[in-house]
Amino acid sequence: MKPLPDIQQLLQQLDKLPLQRVQPWLNLLLVILLAWLLARFSWQLVPTPAATALTPAISSAGSKSAGSGVSLPALTGFALFGKASSEPVKAVQPVVTEAPKTQLNVKLTGVVALPADPAKGSAIIESRGSEATYAVDDTIEGTNAVLKQVLADRVLLLQAGRFETLMLDGIEYTKIAQANAGLGRADELVAVEDNGGDLAPVPEPMEMQPLELSEELDIRRDELIAEPMKFFDYIRVSPHRPQGQLLGYRLMPGKDATLFTQLGLQPNDLAIEINGIALTDMQQAMNVINELRDAKEAAIKIERDGEIRDILVSLSQ
Repeated sequence: MKPLPDIQQLLQQLDKLPLQRVQPWLNLLLVILLAWLLARFSWQLVPTPAATALTPAISSAGSKSAGSGVSLPALTGFALFGKASSEPVKAVQPVVTEAPKTQLNVKLTGVVALPADPAKGSAIIESRGSEATYAVDDTIEGTNAVLKQVLADRVLLLQAGRFETLMLDGIEYTKIAQANAGLGRADELVAVEDNGGDLAPVPEPMEMQPLELSEELDIRRDELIAEPMKFFDYIRVSPHRPQGQLLGYRLMPGKDATLFTQLGLQPNDLAIEINGIALTDMQQAMNVINELRDAKEAAIKIERDGEIRDILVSLSQ
């Protein structure tokens, strides 16, 4: 370690410095140092104000939210994207009146057609040797075809993604459904074909007193109007075509024979005339039956055991 230089030598060195040049700078440095010390001393004499505690903005917002009581269930209750209708929109089904004739091995033997709404009708279809009653959207037994619409003279089936026409047995196929206007009550019926024997010789008709509808029959009539498919529970109607010529309609009781019996009918009765109009044309017969809904009485002429009988039924409410 080197010895400290002698103080005398230091003084000698300082004497050699040009003090006249350095002195102005030293004076400036001393002034600056004095000003800084004075300023610091002055700030120490001024009393310091009490510091105000600052509340973070985020904390205030959080407190406000907590006080408002907004909850997630309440938030999700707002209709941010609108409100859905409480009533489902009913799909409008097109009324298809043109479709190719089906090649399915089935037979349409009866219909209950409601032209105002073809999607509410029903049909009796024979498949694989047996008959069954089908409502719209039912699948026909033994096939992949679905019943979609019921018209007065045909039904429309949905088969392999396309509509096909199944004509009422005994009616020739046409592109446009015939005589649909004006039809559409439970009375619009045609049913299974009957190839029975010829009519017996026609004797003089036997007159009968009008049969008044009981209160129970009134109720059943209202039921038929509301639910046309129930007609087949009471009466089965079948065209009678010996040798291919329509001569009338066979009447048979359905599963519930009460209405059939109370109307004065018997199994195998053959209706040949209604209100003076012969039932020898299928389309005309359907129109006549449809008119009964507004008639006050129906005069039905039947053939029973070789005899012609008149059954008068009062239709007034």
